[in-house]
Amino acid sequence: MKRLHGSLQQRELKFIVECNICLGKGVRLGIFHYLECEHCLGSGWVCGHTLKTLQLSDIVPVLNYRLKDALNEIAKARQLLGTDKTTPGPEQQYQGNNRRGAGGTNYTGD
Repeated sequence: MKRLHGSLQQRELKFIVECNICLGKGVRLGIFHYLECEHCLGSGWVCGHTLKTLQLSDIVPVLNYRLKDALNEIAKARQLLGTDKTTPGPEQQYQGNNRRGAGGTNYTGD
């Protein structure tokens, strides 16, 4: 890792893949019960290049980055579909009163 000073210091993210022994679950089936996977130490992730066990301090930043990326994609998809809570969608229109029914009640067309 390159040595930097102050706030410019940034960790290099490792390339990780799911463990091929436990298939990313972190546990494997023993004879009578589930056991922690010895290959990945129960994390479900191994090094993508060597397929060897990694420390949790190397896995957590990668998973954190992937989670943030996935949450951003979900937020963008919600904006495109119009299901974001801040923008009125068809459900909010349906639930709201439109005063088109008899006596100013809600008419939904059902």
